[in-house]
Amino acid sequence: MEEVRTKRLSGFNCAEAVFWGVTRSVGLDVTVSCAADFGGGIGGSGSVCGALCGAVAAAGVYTGRTQPEDEEAKTRCSAISREIVRGFVNGMGSQLCQDILGYAPWTRPRREGQPTEINPKCKQAVALALELAIKEIKKDQCRVSRKSNQER
Repeated sequence: MEEVRTKRLSGFNCAEAVFWGVTRSVGLDVTVSCAADFGGGIGGSGSVCGALCGAVAAAGVYTGRTQPEDEEAKTRCSAISREIVRGFVNGMGSQLCQDILGYAPWTRPRREGQPTEINPKCKQAVALALELAIKEIKKDQCRVSRKSNQER
């Protein structure tokens, strides 16, 4: 979490920071560029929270579906993502950035000449999305490992 905070403070948005943290924690070295414009709610619109988007995107990269006929990967990713979203909404009260922050990202109060501070609710959303994604991916890894061992 400390490395994710550092990435966030260095300029990564919420989605990039969560995506980076989740993929690194499960051993994937993937560029964060796919999460670049999820911060502030997809395209800065205040819609679905960027931290949640980053977590779900990381789940997709983890499952690795590359062919449309790979139904097993699709099913696994959907199960992981549903649990991430469920836990996130339970923890944050909403999946919408503007509901979580209490204002639309484009109306964010800024003070001229002052460093941009990260909203404490955003920090909470990043921590929760990161925790949920890692937890759900680890649970999936255990299930896959057990299944593999049973097939031997």
